[in-house]
Amino acid sequence: MSLQLDEQLKTTGTRFLLFPQPRFLTRADGSPVFPTPETVAVSVPPADIEPGPADERMYVVDAIGKLPYNQVTGPPWQGPRRAAVAPGPDGHFTHLDPDSREFSAATMYATVRRVLDIWQDYFGHRIDWSFESDFARLELIPLIEWNNAQSGYGFLEFGFGRTVNGTIDHTRPYCENFDVLAHELGHNIIFSEVGVPSSPLDRGVDYGGFQESCGDLTAIVALLHFDSFVDYLLAETKGNLLTVNGLDRVGELSDSRQVRVALNALRMSDVGDEPHDRSLPLTGAVFDTMVEIFQKTLVTRGLISQDLRDASNNIPSDTVTLDPAKIQSEFSAAYTGHEVQFKETLLQARDCIGRLLANTWGALSADFLTYHDVLRGLIRADRELTDGDNQPIIRDCFAWREIAPAPESLLLRPHTLQDCGLRELGPADATRCVVRTGSRVPRPRGPGDRTQATEAR
Repeated sequence: MSLQLDEQLKTTGTRFLLFPQPRFLTRADGSPVFPTPETVAVSVPPADIEPGPADERMYVVDAIGKLPYNQVTGPPWQGPRRAAVAPGPDGHFTHLDPDSREFSAATMYATVRRVLDIWQDYFGHRIDWSFESDFARLELIPLIEWNNAQSGYGFLEFGFGRTVNGTIDHTRPYCENFDVLAHELGHNIIFSEVGVPSSPLDRGVDYGGFQESCGDLTAIVALLHFDSFVDYLLAETKGNLLTVNGLDRVGELSDSRQVRVALNALRMSDVGDEPHDRSLPLTGAVFDTMVEIFQKTLVTRGLISQDLRDASNNIPSDTVTLDPAKIQSEFSAAYTGHEVQFKETLLQARDCIGRLLANTWGALSADFLTYHDVLRGLIRADRELTDGDNQPIIRDCFAWREIAPAPESLLLRPHTLQDCGLRELGPADATRCVVRTGSRVPRPRGPGDRTQATEAR
């Protein structure tokens, strides 16, 4: 979501309280990483939100005694339900007790609505549901007695985390996990904007990994819309987002699966066909691109040196020995006193990658999709959005991840004139030209000749 729209929604939208990360995450001293929720606004004005919460795109049903949907059951839920959650006297939902069931229901709605707002802004248009032929709205079921969660055709329904014994852990409701909800909505966005493979001959090897990567990237970009998370991330790393030391520290402190997945050094030769495994190089390449754009802008603004940027990239080298402690020290010195500028630059990089992804996803076909198609899509999107300013970064990040045409791809096969059925006429021919063997072509015309065709010999 653009910075401008985010500011606008603070005055025109409906306000909710959201935790950027689950409340059970703690620091080394046992204190919570995010002890209090952050106030965020969704695009729907207070006058247009119904109790539930609900609007024209989605609605919450706090079902009673519900079993998970399966292959023969689905929305809408017709069974008993708890009373719909109503807004406060001011039309907003910031009055809810974070320890209440009502807060959980409102959190699920606000998270899905907020993430949809963010990505509709990047796409520049409304994202229609892939299930719109059957349902006008997405059904959200926040708390069922189940130690799992699922998304399906027209619905999202969430239970709870698991204890070490595999039983339900009621202290960890999935509906309050921003990353998980954003990831699942990311699948819905891809179903709508890219579609699904239509040919039975398409094994969809890269499509499966692409779906999982898009879910993670949807969540990462959305997570960076929390001021408290961005402040925390920068305070801990001082902008040093690509070194192994800094990234390990981010992963440990946030304990966010999506952020940890992005911070990987896996190439295509390191992964197999399983979608979650195969998603990692693609997610890593896009995340590296975002951070490289961030650091490139820091250099342009004179906030870090080019030497520091070169030393802190995420591409391991056999020839360069880096001193992580020295790199971190230099970032800390650069960050101190320039906290506002670092944050502005990171948010600009976030919006840049959000627009690049939206333009790329919107132009892709699901049929026989490959990661190389995604790379070419990003190159084209960057040409359209920045006149190609970030193309060297994109190419380098994807090349290191070994994302390229498949070795057997026709794109890599040279074609000679003979392969194309072409040959050059000999010296005895009246006119030297390239002709297609076996075709009929016009012969040279002399005075008084009428146009005619002769078979090439």
